[in-house]
Amino acid sequence: MKTNSIAKNAFFKLLLNLFNVVVPIIIGSYVARKLGSDMLGTVNFAQSLYGYFYIFAGFGIYNYGLRELSRKRHDEKELRQTFTSLFIVTIITNSLVTIIYIFFINQRYAGQPVGSAAMILTFNLIFNIFYTEWVNEAIENYAFISIKTIIVRIIYLILLFALVKGADDWKTYVYLLVFSTMANNILSFIHIKRRVKFDFSNLQILKHIKPMFFVVILSNANVLYTQLDKLMLGEYISKSSVSFYVMAQNVMTVVNSLVLTVISVSLPRLSSYLSTDKNDEYLKLVNKLSKIMFWFLFPISFGIIVLSKQIMSIYGGAEFVNAGPVLLVFGIYMITLGYEFILSNQIMYLNNKEKIQVLFLFVGGGVNLILNIILLKMGIFTAETSILTTTISNTIFIIMEYAYIRLKLKINIGLFKIDKLKYMFIAAMFIPITLIIKTKFIKRIQAALIRVVVNVVYYYGVLLLTKDRVTYELMGIGVSKIKGLYKKIKRN
Repeated sequence: MKTNSIAKNAFFKLLLNLFNVVVPIIIGSYVARKLGSDMLGTVNFAQSLYGYFYIFAGFGIYNYGLRELSRKRHDEKELRQTFTSLFIVTIITNSLVTIIYIFFINQRYAGQPVGSAAMILTFNLIFNIFYTEWVNEAIENYAFISIKTIIVRIIYLILLFALVKGADDWKTYVYLLVFSTMANNILSFIHIKRRVKFDFSNLQILKHIKPMFFVVILSNANVLYTQLDKLMLGEYISKSSVSFYVMAQNVMTVVNSLVLTVISVSLPRLSSYLSTDKNDEYLKLVNKLSKIMFWFLFPISFGIIVLSKQIMSIYGGAEFVNAGPVLLVFGIYMITLGYEFILSNQIMYLNNKEKIQVLFLFVGGGVNLILNIILLKMGIFTAETSILTTTISNTIFIIMEYAYIRLKLKINIGLFKIDKLKYMFIAAMFIPITLIIKTKFIKRIQAALIRVVVNVVYYYGVLLLTKDRVTYELMGIGVSKIKGLYKKIKRN
């Protein structure tokens, strides 16, 4: 099977993620103003409930299916057989979880707005059966994924502005969320069925159940941690605190997706290297991509930290300005997510170490739960402190994984060497720089733009002056792409 270059895959993934940054910013700001913090918190709490069930409905199909099909994409028959077996597994898991979900919501939240929103989201579980994006990514079909998703999101955006005008339209908003997911899944399924046919000649259902169970936990590690925070905030604090948490988390998530673009599109290629015993190529690619990721990760994370209050004020309006401290902590948490993604997805999981990962995950999850309960008993459990405990728990998880990789797997990736940490040290100067240029005589948006410009010029100026290799390589790639595009336009 012909494969695209990682650069080409990264381009389409970046295009999609850029679109996914702009759209949520528009949607989040618009919906926050129209629904208000209380009603938005109610919808977010319903999504948190749904999120737990969704984890087990999908049964880890994205990560597991991506890994398994990446290994078999050069054998057409095995590819079709594996796809068929995994598709049947998802039919079973989604059907069972949907039944349990409906029973739970009716028993616990019947007659409440949360229950109504949660019941509408049932359709997402039903149409999750047709979720096949993992197949498209395994065969590196990123162009289709990007174009299809962008078109669906544009339609969703138009309908949102046309139909959601106030707090009374919250049900319409939830239905539109369902529509967006349903359209994405159905279109992907139709497209992939033209490329990969069903083959029932060698069904292996039980073979996949056990490893997929571990993947359910692993692939949703951070979701499980943050979902716990949101559920405890909704149950014991207030629905508005959930909305502050979710608004800040959304900002961090969409930005983090951009940072992880190059890393995420490399997973099929890395899996293929390991399955064909190309260990040197595998290790070389992991090291190279991790350095590029840190080049982006640290300045963006520190940018969020120093501008958290301004970002939330602009994004959510005056009602959500108090979510600024929450976003600040999420900026710190995002740094741990970068390390965790490399260790968990590119090394541990691709080397079939999901069992030990589950053990580490439960240790970290246990710490998170205990810390949350302690803070709740002390009366200081808030959106800010809840994500702080999650950051601590994720750090413990990272330390355990890194120790295992170095001591047991004997893989030296040097994530904490100076050639990567230097980006953190340089970006950390954003804090004093921002404090120095802080003034009350400039409007909020103008002040934020000035700080962004100054920090960006400082960061990349230092890298250019020190002749940072990654900086010059990325500049070279950008220049060559622009020249190629210019020549193509000139020929036409």
